[in-house]
Amino acid sequence: MQKAVTYFTLSLVCFFISISTCSAANWAKVNENSTSKLMIDKQSILEKDKLKRAWVKIEYKAVQKNLESPDTQYNLSKLLWYFDCPSQKSAATQVFQYFNNELVHSAGIDDVKKAKFIEPVPESDFDRAMQYVCASHKTPTPKAVTPAPAKAPPTTEAKTEANTSAKPADAESKATEAKPAEAKPIEKKPAKPNNKAEEAKKPVAWGYDGKEGPEHWGKLSEEFSMCSAGSTQSPIDIEESLDANLKPLKLLQKFPAKEILQTNHSIQLNFRDGNIVAIDNITFKLKQANFHTPSEHSIQGKSFPLEAQFLHSDIKGNTAIVAVLFREGRPNPGLEKVLKQLPNESNKAVTLKSRLLASEMMPSNQDYYRFSGSLTSPPCTEGIRWILIKTPMTASKEQIDALAALTQHNNRPLQALNGRLIVD
Repeated sequence: MQKAVTYFTLSLVCFFISISTCSAANWAKVNENSTSKLMIDKQSILEKDKLKRAWVKIEYKAVQKNLESPDTQYNLSKLLWYFDCPSQKSAATQVFQYFNNELVHSAGIDDVKKAKFIEPVPESDFDRAMQYVCASHKTPTPKAVTPAPAKAPPTTEAKTEANTSAKPADAESKATEAKPAEAKPIEKKPAKPNNKAEEAKKPVAWGYDGKEGPEHWGKLSEEFSMCSAGSTQSPIDIEESLDANLKPLKLLQKFPAKEILQTNHSIQLNFRDGNIVAIDNITFKLKQANFHTPSEHSIQGKSFPLEAQFLHSDIKGNTAIVAVLFREGRPNPGLEKVLKQLPNESNKAVTLKSRLLASEMMPSNQDYYRFSGSLTSPPCTEGIRWILIKTPMTASKEQIDALAALTQHNNRPLQALNGRLIVD
């Protein structure tokens, strides 16, 4: 963004200074926690070019540092924010930063088409602002009005008949002539079976090496296009994070895994219904767990020999993944049960005989990083809520080597952050 405000319109200036001719802002508090207070000017919400727009104000309870100029400190931000509600992405076009009500930094662009729209981190101020604006100021869909059929003008014969005293027999004759002939039903020929359409689609082969490897996933199938075209792909390296005072992780893990199978790409556990994680006041049910060697995510450039990913979904089909990293150390009892009950055949689910809980493969300290990302394998669907637990578990060298021999380096390379925020 250019650090100049000469191109700002008079309406923007009116927003920040008190002038009697300007309409007063109507600030609505959207959220307040121990770190900030989020407000939106309800008067400014409008829809333009299929985007929704609003002025957003964030009051910080601790002094913030400008990322471009670390010497610049601020405790209040005012932003003109655009929201692409259908794709759940947003972009700021004007930014004003204040320290004790004194303007210390400003930046902006004059064309929203040049703005970079990104998916905000779930539960962040920008995500809350988007949910508020997209839920409000909805344009009602007009009901379709079916016009009444126009009456046909009377024919010459009808006029003559109305103005003369016709005999009953003549009237009956005219009525008989006017009566349309009964339409014969059209016999529909049975549609020819479309053998191509009826054939089940064969799954597209993909892997981690060669022409089916990660760098080619986006070209293997149209369904995989997000693997190369997406802007919030996973995995990522956790280099920096913003302290957002996240709520403790709420996990219920009382129900054991029911099946285990070895797929073409991972060792997979399928869980019984009942295990849940609560995120954003939404209940996500634990469906399965997969293992990756070495780890897919890294912390400050450090990779781990093993990563377990616990996939959850809600009733609308949204996905949340809780990831746990493993370092070499003491054997893990849960992993030992996994290795002892592996099936002899690939892609064949086997019922687990010994009780295995997800909690056996998670640390007691569940402080976590949170960010928005994607599935780490095709179709690389975005909009995934990621929870990466900070404290790694331990697994013995023998356990790690045994899983690595089965999964054979099934980790996708790190993906670009593209401006995403990571909160903890």
